[in-house]
Amino acid sequence: MSETGNYVLLLHLPADETLTIGKLGTFDFPAGWYTYVGSAFGPGGVAGRLKHHLRPTERPHWHIDYLRQAAQLHEIWVSPGLTSYEREWADLLLAIPGATLLIEGFGASDSDRETHLFYFDVRPSLEDFTVGVRARFPAAAVLRAYTSEAAANGE
Repeated sequence: MSETGNYVLLLHLPADETLTIGKLGTFDFPAGWYTYVGSAFGPGGVAGRLKHHLRPTERPHWHIDYLRQAAQLHEIWVSPGLTSYEREWADLLLAIPGATLLIEGFGASDSDRETHLFYFDVRPSLEDFTVGVRARFPAAAVLRAYTSEAAANGE
């Protein structure tokens, strides 16, 4: 059985872009940092989902796939486990100083949260996010599962 869990993608958009996000619509994305929270409890688990996010997106499936066509994936933060914290993690990301909600409904078609995508002028850190996770879910471990810097160095 594949390991399940929750994850955050940290992406950087180097220049302002206007992107069409599937049926959600066309939006202006300012240059900067984006976090996207998701969960992987279906076939393939976290490994399968991350494999999808690490591949170039030719035919977008999810909202985040459209943004990934323009933005560079820098890090993936993962918390393996059997419980979905996707909604709570969205709340924690929004609570990080500087977080901005830009697009209502992004990645949240099956959620009661307004969005699962957050914008930051300054790069948010795993450490800041982990403080919130540990305060709410002391047993949850959050790991840096991927960095573009490590990938570029062949690590």
